[in-house]
Amino acid sequence: MAVKKVREFINQQPDEVQAEYLKIVEQLEIDGRLIEPFGKKLDSDLFEIRVRRGKQVRVLYFYFTDDLVIGVHGFVKKSQKTPQNEIKQAKRVMARIQRGEYEE
Repeated sequence: MAVKKVREFINQQPDEVQAEYLKIVEQLEIDGRLIEPFGKKLDSDLFEIRVRRGKQVRVLYFYFTDDLVIGVHGFVKKSQKTPQNEIKQAKRVMARIQRGEYEE
């Protein structure tokens, strides 16, 4: 599952990016986790989907429950390291969802 902003972000990407994103999400649904180069753990509760076709698209997600993963923020990575402002933005959305305050 992804929040509306993430779905809109992915829908704005080229077809090959969308196709790779969906393939990675399917793998996450099957395995319950991702390994590099498709995903990476950023900290104790935040992870990233790494779309490598075209631009370096990233979707940050967390495990809401054992069987529910929520994508909370998407962006195009322009530097080697994931920018802290992107992580902070994802954590704000994640905290609102965990508190039950997030509405689309």
